Amino acid sequence: MAKRYVTINDIAKATGVSKTTVSRYLNGRFERMSEKTRAKIAAAIKESGYRANPQAQALTQQKSYLIGMVVADIENIFSSMLFKGADQILRQHGYSIMLMNADNSSLNEQTQLQRLLDLRVDGLILQPMNRELNEYQQLQNSQLPVIIVDRKLSPAAWPEVVTQNFEYSKMLTSYMIRQQYDQIIVLTESVHANSAREERYQGVLAAAEQTGTQIRLLEVAEKETTSSLYAKMAEIDNLLTSKTAVYALKGTLLTQLMRTLAEYNVKVPDELGVAAFDDWDWASLMSPQITTIQQDPQAIGQAAAELMLQQLNGDKVPQLTTVASRFTVRKSL
Repeated sequence: MAKRYVTINDIAKATGVSKTTVSRYLNGRFERMSEKTRAKIAAAIKESGYRANPQAQALTQQKSYLIGMVVADIENIFSSMLFKGADQILRQHGYSIMLMNADNSSLNEQTQLQRLLDLRVDGLILQPMNRELNEYQQLQNSQLPVIIVDRKLSPAAWPEVVTQNFEYSKMLTSYMIRQQYDQIIVLTESVHANSAREERYQGVLAAAEQTGTQIRLLEVAEKETTSSLYAKMAEIDNLLTSKTAVYALKGTLLTQLMRTLAEYNVKVPDELGVAAFDDWDWASLMSPQITTIQQDPQAIGQAAAELMLQQLNGDKVPQLTTVASRFTVRKSL
């Protein structure tokens, strides 16, 4: 026999009060309710194991208690840590997250956003695939609270939570230059595809300006094979004859790079220096351990959730929130 769930009717009958009174108690509306009545309802709820139906509450309060989150690539550890951070904050306030994957596709992103809007979510946290605000007209029309994470939109329309990409990238590049690297290869997917990559690359150029250090941009596909990556690297002049370092602009590219160098027996750092902007601490598990800027996606998720709660409460929030990263020097340079 299927288990029968306790309802508001059951609580009302057990306490001898109306359903309206029980509903008011559950919603924290205690005005004109005696201490005795409150105590009776609380005791009945505890004894019966009653749990409020969130769908019914949502209909009553015209809220879904759902926050939508769309990430660029759910396979990236950044997305998991971002979700974890946001969930840690939101669940304390009775909200659940509906996580959607754009799968590195602008078309998929638009579809997922519309699905979330159709589900009547109360707000959206977005790691945008596109750089231009005009690509998100449906979000502007919805007038929902929106928080942008990791990447920026132009022009900015919603609060953004990001890493200080330019500053940290400039810091790392300056360190490589001080280590007397004559040539730095910037390894990235399409550098102009999102603001985070662009800012990191601009940080490299700013650090190298007027130093004589050669900066070479090497753009690769999302899932470049080791043979293809090595072939592209081999086309670079003086790759192993000058003092050269490769700077991977994200953690997944660092993994591809190290796999390639191991396969083709390129010794780090004896023949080639390596550094990276990392989403998680993969770099400490490699041999040799890699010099990195390690961002904190969990903290980004927490900050985004805090801002979302403030917006839902009608509070004014800052346009830009930056989350600190960590610069760790290891043995790869």
